Parts: sequence; structure tokens; C-alpha cells
Amino acid sequence: MSEEALNRGSLWKGFGIGAAASIGGAFLGVVTIAAIIGIIILVAFGLVQLAWQLPLYFSFRRRGETETAKGVLIALAIGVLINAGCWGYIGVTGLNFR
Repeated sequence: MSEEALNRGSLWKGFGIGAAASIGGAFLGVVTIAAIIGIIILVAFGLVQLAWQLPLYFSFRRRGETETAKGVLIALAIGVLINAGCWGYIGVTGLNFR
């Protein structure tokens, strides 16, 4: 087998790239909060995250870096779960932080 066929990427590399993309997206939402786009990014962060994470996933899959693609998906899943947990907490407490 060739060396290229054996290089399937790194799970940690994919996780780092996915986490950096999520943090960058959240930062973009905060910076553009005055515009409508910032509000949309922050309110629907779990769904909007798919817009920049899935192309990363498919790009790494196409290049044969399956482990890196898995890392991107793990970072995406953690981000979506944290977002859902935060919105669930707000929904249950109704912004009553006492």
C-alpha cells in the first residue's frame, strides 16, 4: 500500500479544526450582533454550525482523511449538544437566574 493510502488523518486534528471553526463562528456572531446576521448566528448557533462544519467534513472525506473527518463531526456534535443544553436551561428557567 502506498503511504498516501495509509494517511487517514488525525482525530485530534479534525477536532481542533472543528472546535476552531465553532469558536470562530461564535466570535463572528458576537462581532456582528448589531446586524441581523449576528443575532441569527447566535440564536440558531446549533443549526448554523452545520453551514460551516459539514463542508469541512465532506472535504476531509473526499481527500481520504476519514479520521480527521470524524474529529470534525465530534466537535460539531459537542457544539450542538452544548447549544441544546443552554437553550433547554433557558427554556426551563425562563431566564430566572436566581
